Amino acid sequence: MAEEEEEVIIIEEDESDESSKDDESLQNQDDEKKKKRLILIIIGVIILVLLILLLIFFIKNNNNKSEIGKSTDELVSKIKTAEKKSIVKIKSQIETMIKKANILYARGNKKEALKLFEQIATYSESISNYNLGVAQMRKGRYKEAIDSFKKAIQNNENQCISALNAAVCSLHLKDKNLFSYYIQMAEAYLPDTYNSSLYSYLFALINYYKGNYYDILSAINHSTTNSYAYEQNHIAAASYLILSYPLKAIDHIEKVVGPDDYLILGQMYARIGDYSLAANYLKKALTNSNYPLQSKKSLALVYLKNRMTSKAAKLLKELESDYKEKVNEVYPIQTKLSSAVTDVDAAQQKISLNELIKSPTSYKLIFEFAPFKVFNATQTLNYIKKGNAAIYVDEEEEASKYLSRSSSLSRANLMISKAIKYAIENRLLKANEIFNKALKHYPNHSILHYNLALTYAKLGNYTKAHEHFLRSYHLDSSNFLSGIFSLFCEALIHKHIPQVEKFLQEDLRKFIDPTTLQLFYQSLFYYYKGNITAASKWLDSKHENRPIFLILDILIASNLGDHHRAKLKTTILYNSMPRNVITNMLNLIMMSNETDIKTFSAKAINYLKHHTIDLNSVYYGSTFIRENFILLRFITGTLYPFVKQLEEQLMKETEEPSGIIEALAQSNIYLKRFEEAYVLFNQLVDQYKHQDSRTLFLAGIAAIGSKHTANAVALFELAKLEDPNNYESRYALGLLYLEQENIKAAAIQFGKIPDGIFQSKFFDFDIVKKELRARN
Repeated sequence: MAEEEEEVIIIEEDESDESSKDDESLQNQDDEKKKKRLILIIIGVIILVLLILLLIFFIKNNNNKSEIGKSTDELVSKIKTAEKKSIVKIKSQIETMIKKANILYARGNKKEALKLFEQIATYSESISNYNLGVAQMRKGRYKEAIDSFKKAIQNNENQCISALNAAVCSLHLKDKNLFSYYIQMAEAYLPDTYNSSLYSYLFALINYYKGNYYDILSAINHSTTNSYAYEQNHIAAASYLILSYPLKAIDHIEKVVGPDDYLILGQMYARIGDYSLAANYLKKALTNSNYPLQSKKSLALVYLKNRMTSKAAKLLKELESDYKEKVNEVYPIQTKLSSAVTDVDAAQQKISLNELIKSPTSYKLIFEFAPFKVFNATQTLNYIKKGNAAIYVDEEEEASKYLSRSSSLSRANLMISKAIKYAIENRLLKANEIFNKALKHYPNHSILHYNLALTYAKLGNYTKAHEHFLRSYHLDSSNFLSGIFSLFCEALIHKHIPQVEKFLQEDLRKFIDPTTLQLFYQSLFYYYKGNITAASKWLDSKHENRPIFLILDILIASNLGDHHRAKLKTTILYNSMPRNVITNMLNLIMMSNETDIKTFSAKAINYLKHHTIDLNSVYYGSTFIRENFILLRFITGTLYPFVKQLEEQLMKETEEPSGIIEALAQSNIYLKRFEEAYVLFNQLVDQYKHQDSRTLFLAGIAAIGSKHTANAVALFELAKLEDPNNYESRYALGLLYLEQENIKAAAIQFGKIPDGIFQSKFFDFDIVKKELRARN
């Protein structure tokens, strides 16, 4: 960036104050001279305001009040990088004084005239020293300027302003003691300007440099001058921002907005989370302000905050090309975990009815109650020998067309039955293993692909689930559940295949007078499309109280605002599965809907005391169950005792400890015990070979929290390789590369995330100073 030109501002009184009437007393004339002083001052303040805003860009917890305005080093840095000074010619008080002395002499008042001529001589010398100091400041000769201002002060003229200028010179010289000395001197001489219309402005300037922000606001809100509105509004804006009143700060800037304010306003709006307005102002700043580098980098960061990652990537590439290493000097970032990861209020939002019924979260809920498919339900149920097993399975009437009605059908069904038995017992990993083995023997059977996909969905691996749901649907286009579930997975992994949706829609439209099952498929598809009105036909139909039918009832009724029916269906679902974690959660939520977090927590604690829940589903079951039960314990303040319970269970477990280890690791993240979480996730990855994208990603979260940045990068890279559609991993990688000043690598990761579809739930970043960015 080109070196910025300097600017000095001279403050003048109004024209009406320049001279007093000839018939006024000499004393009054002297008072007027004081009022009419020509005030020259370095207004680094205006640009200081800008750089203060840059410093605290995006930082919402303002803990640097004592630093801004009080740290000499920071003020010097800001002044040097962005001060702009312009000169306005001053009017000669000396000419006015000479004129008055001549009038006195002509009227015969020689004694008073001679006295005034003596004052003129002294004043003239003072003005010479003052102007000399200004010239020296402009040339960067700060020591010489201080000497000139010191002489002006000794001559008893322009003392307050000369002291202020000397203080600013001291800042340039990084002399804290001298700065403090001259600021105190300026404050001491301030009462001499009390009768000046500029008194309030001078008062504000002095207190700005001293960091007395409330005093500044008092002076500006009771200003004694209408002059310098631009400067006063900027000082007020800086003060309000430092005192955490960003909206008031914005109001003051918008009163006097000009091209050089677009950058400031863009950053202010970003700070309060209004990223659309922020982007609008920053776009204007790109073409209208004198800070193209700052404007473009700010806009890129705003895009990262506002789901416009591809646009951010494009700007970062341009920055890297145009400014090379300079881009890293502006607004360095530090990656951090989002406050939502460990915040109780945010956790309650995740477990609220509104969150659960909102897609794509609701798709995970549907997966929990989706049935497995079998060739022979009787054989399967006889094998499982579990009273309510029937609610977990569906017999596939058309399956026989894929296998001959021979022993091979029976053998395939037996393998499926074994896997389903493990799934019902919440041993999902074992079920997944058996389905994978069965698929090697029968690779082209829709039911096997469907069942395998369902275990992957319950284990949180939606990319693998999508692969097998889609394969199942291609093998049997009448397997509508596979087709619809593949669409659910597409939404969860941000991968859309329009042909599947088109084929499903065409086939489902053919059902003019649908059976119960056909109406269910139609309604489930309409629910996916967001057409709740069309889906609502399902509510009025007669159907069994099967879990997947009931969960669709609950979702449709809740979306329609029919809480009575939603609650009724929830009760039926709960009664059919009274120990299930999700049915208990839904029951609790329906009982406590629209209550504040404290009330909900109290009800939840009491609920957990009086209801028996099958914790095997937490130890060995689906990721959705595990995550939500840990959330429930977190928001109720009962997570610590549950961690003890998990540790005891882990000591006893000899067959399948990985689910318990994961539950412990996730619990430690909520409790901000990141190092413990990091060790546990590493154990899962290295010892138990859980190297799926989700586990690697969670390990990366723990690595960030425990400040193992290099390991976090490696884990996110592995997670991304396992699942290229894991946008959370890509976003985290982009932030970490940006933090490490690898702009090109950051842009590559951000560029792989389409605009408008992704908002990270786990990561955020702060703007920091370089020296504070070092990590362990």
